[in-house]
Amino acid sequence: MILYEAIKYKYPNADPQKDFELRNDGDGSYINEWLLDVPKPTTEELKKWWEESQANPRYQPPLPLDYLAQEVAKEKLMRKQLEHQCDLLSKALKNDILFIKGESET
Repeated sequence: MILYEAIKYKYPNADPQKDFELRNDGDGSYINEWLLDVPKPTTEELKKWWEESQANPRYQPPLPLDYLAQEVAKEKLMRKQLEHQCDLLSKALKNDILFIKGESET
């Protein structure tokens, strides 16, 4: 059991630098200080929260490499869309110029 994760599962807004302090003197981790306005959790409660946190994991952000791959894919799609729009505008502009000159595209 990881105490920090169990506590953060139950109290996601708890700040470990202000609200609680964990220690490990070699015989396992324990809550050294508990400054939240709720009763200090029992070992049984901590175990229950730990098990729940493992069964219902919180959102994990994508790895930086996965995020970058997604961003590159979006960029490629946008670039392709812009190139298509540019082609359409170029053709329309060419047709307008030819029309003004009184010529037609063959």
